[in-house]
Amino acid sequence: MALRATFASMNQVLAEPIEDCLLRAPDGILCVEAKSPVDLENEAGLPGGHIFHRDLSWPYGEEGGWGVETEHERILLCGAGARRGGGVSGTPGHNAAMALLR
Repeated sequence: MALRATFASMNQVLAEPIEDCLLRAPDGILCVEAKSPVDLENEAGLPGGHIFHRDLSWPYGEEGGWGVETEHERILLCGAGARRGGGVSGTPGHNAAMALLR
């Protein structure tokens, strides 16, 4: 299925099968979990299954600013949902601080 196809694709460029490098449970089953966007939305509450909490967008706002602004003047996005950044970059936190300082 999808996980098997992903492993097969990875194995084409690896020196050894990825499955040989993964932990297995006592019954021999690989300790790997795969989730679809629908699964992520239903089980983890991520809107649309997006790990960035919303659709990705071009990193520069048309209106200027730091990309952390919301419709509420005193609320800024400081995480993965911010326009510039996300994940583990720290960019949204920096940009929120800069927006506060202006």
